[in-house]
Amino acid sequence: MDTIDEIVSLEIDSDTLPPNKRRKKKSMVWDHFTTESASPGTTKACCNHCNKSFAYMSGTKMSGTSHLKRHIQLGICRMNPEIKQLSQSKEEPTSCPPPKKRQIYSPNVPPLDQDRCNHEMAKMIIMHDYPLHMAEHPGFAGFVKALRPQFNVASFDTIHGDCVTMFLSQKQTLLEFIGEIPGGVNLTVDLWSSNQSVGYAFVTGHFVDKDWNLTHRLLNVAVVASPDSDFALNQPVAACLSDWKLEGKISSLAVSQSLVNKTSVDNLRGFMSVRNQHVLNGQLLMGKCYAHLLSSMAQDTLTAEQLQEPIQKVRDSIKYVKTNENCGDRFDELKRQFPTHSFKKDLLIDNRTRWDTTYNMLSAACEHIQVFSCLEVCHPEYRISISSEEWKKIESLCSCLKVLFEAGEVLTRPNQMTANDLYHEMTNLQLELSRVAMCEDPDVRNLANLLMEKFDQYWRGCYLVLAVAVVLDPRFKMHLIEFTFNKSYGEDANKWIKTVDDAVHDLYLNYSEQNLLDAYVDHGFSETEVAQEPHFHQDMPEGANTGNVQSSGDGTSPQVEQTTESHQHERELKVDKQNVVGLWEGVSEESQLTEEEQQHGDDSQAHAMVEEDHTSFPVDVLLEEGTTLITIGESLSDFETYISEMKTELDQYLEETLIPRSQEFNVLSWWRLNSTTYPTLAKMALDLLSVPLCTVSPDSVYDTEVKQMDSYRTSLPHVTLEAVLCSKDWFKSRAL
Repeated sequence: MDTIDEIVSLEIDSDTLPPNKRRKKKSMVWDHFTTESASPGTTKACCNHCNKSFAYMSGTKMSGTSHLKRHIQLGICRMNPEIKQLSQSKEEPTSCPPPKKRQIYSPNVPPLDQDRCNHEMAKMIIMHDYPLHMAEHPGFAGFVKALRPQFNVASFDTIHGDCVTMFLSQKQTLLEFIGEIPGGVNLTVDLWSSNQSVGYAFVTGHFVDKDWNLTHRLLNVAVVASPDSDFALNQPVAACLSDWKLEGKISSLAVSQSLVNKTSVDNLRGFMSVRNQHVLNGQLLMGKCYAHLLSSMAQDTLTAEQLQEPIQKVRDSIKYVKTNENCGDRFDELKRQFPTHSFKKDLLIDNRTRWDTTYNMLSAACEHIQVFSCLEVCHPEYRISISSEEWKKIESLCSCLKVLFEAGEVLTRPNQMTANDLYHEMTNLQLELSRVAMCEDPDVRNLANLLMEKFDQYWRGCYLVLAVAVVLDPRFKMHLIEFTFNKSYGEDANKWIKTVDDAVHDLYLNYSEQNLLDAYVDHGFSETEVAQEPHFHQDMPEGANTGNVQSSGDGTSPQVEQTTESHQHERELKVDKQNVVGLWEGVSEESQLTEEEQQHGDDSQAHAMVEEDHTSFPVDVLLEEGTTLITIGESLSDFETYISEMKTELDQYLEETLIPRSQEFNVLSWWRLNSTTYPTLAKMALDLLSVPLCTVSPDSVYDTEVKQMDSYRTSLPHVTLEAVLCSKDWFKSRAL
């Protein structure tokens, strides 16, 4: 019987073989075929397996059996038992992997677009913080060549140019986008350090876009030559105002005071009041970062002297269990002996640059107190002894840190909160700290009291703007303010409530005047002409944080003494609003005017106004609005008297029934739908609801150290650095 190799070998004509071989081959052929007569002189060979017939001429040299052999040897006859057996053996799985098929280049592959590839490569570098020199790394170049040999890897200069071009194109688009927003812009400034003793100011804009969605964009990354100077932040903020055309459009500004000093913040406040007089009548929130407050409170707790030794013992114990294999196995065995105990957290070693990891480390250790106690007995090599008193201190510490940790979790959400939501979170933190401060454990009580003191100091500087934002939430209005203040301040609640009520009305008056100013400007008058009209100079509460109460440098005040009866009445009402001083956190004592200087400035300014020629402002102007003619000019005082007798937008809004609360409610969407009914309040809502009090990104909320620019980024030119960092933020914002 021939082997498989012989069966598939080249066919050999039987006539060329020796007689003995020829007879063998012929007998093999006729084992598979039978001859039969088809017609006189014609014979056929029929296959015994598949019944296929072939022509055959017997008794001649041309009898020809080669085609019959091929039918057998080449596997044409599928019914042949030998061929069946061969096919089955091929179908059986073998341990050897199948041979790799060679990839054949498909003609359908699109042609290489070199420019698009360079663009996508630059985008990849920006999005994932890869170095620009990555394009010239041999390993990367080899990888790309293996993927597409036709691609020419771009040089550093090409990638650098693409990054800057991409940045400039996106900046123009964003500039147009910001130009269409219906309200103002709130700025946050976060200052990073570096190894080169220079700082980097990240200026971010927070605003409500034209579709009334709360959003934010990184606007500038500026180099600060002297972060500890008294004017460290003036230049970065000035550059932002100039680049993005935000003069007079800033509603508030929050600063990360990790590196800058108080004098620098006070100087920035004065600078912004001069450059931004018409927005909120110069009032600016100079808030501190809420995330930094939480981190500072956590660090104060973790660095308490009486807690240092217990914390270090817990840290060393966990290190030993996690790094010693035998001890770790023994710890797991002991852990299984407590089947009824719930272990929700696994042991972990903390990262000293993030306080949340220290909290998680300590809270996990507290769950395993019994296991650690058994480990001291069952594993002689474990020699770290933690007493019951020390474990009690750790548990007390965790109860305080838990309150701060849960408050920080709110800031890690990807979606930015409106200011009214931030009010809820802060009042909740205040109540939780008060609850912990009443604990029977003296250690817990002492820690909570220290935290309460620090939080109260922060709260007094920012509560008012958040409270006003709550009033602009139609689900709560003044009712929630009254409820929470009565709960927090008891007998003193009425004073705090009156402060909020006065602030709401004062801000409404400022926005009403701004709307009237806008109406004049829209009808052809310049802001300078309108600003000279006494109606637009309203007295502010003494000591309030406004640009209008700061000295102009020559000892005079830009305010004008009001002489009309209506304005005198307004001023008398405002005198009672002493608590409005805390509206945005008071300016530095050096920049405030004394009462005598204020009065002197008012008198001199009033005298100058008497001598001034009033013919520069039109006496009587008719403005057509639909089919109604409104007279504006000398009759404006009568118009104000008429308005004062009517219910204002604010009065109507506050008297209306509260909107039912629901999870799907969107406060900005509500104001968008009601902006026609309450145009002035809608503008207030745009600015105040978008006020941020956190200057850091969600992934930096728990940081205990100031962010530091790495050496690679500091080596980049400033334009390139700003292009890379801003573009990354813009790419990320579009992906959300």
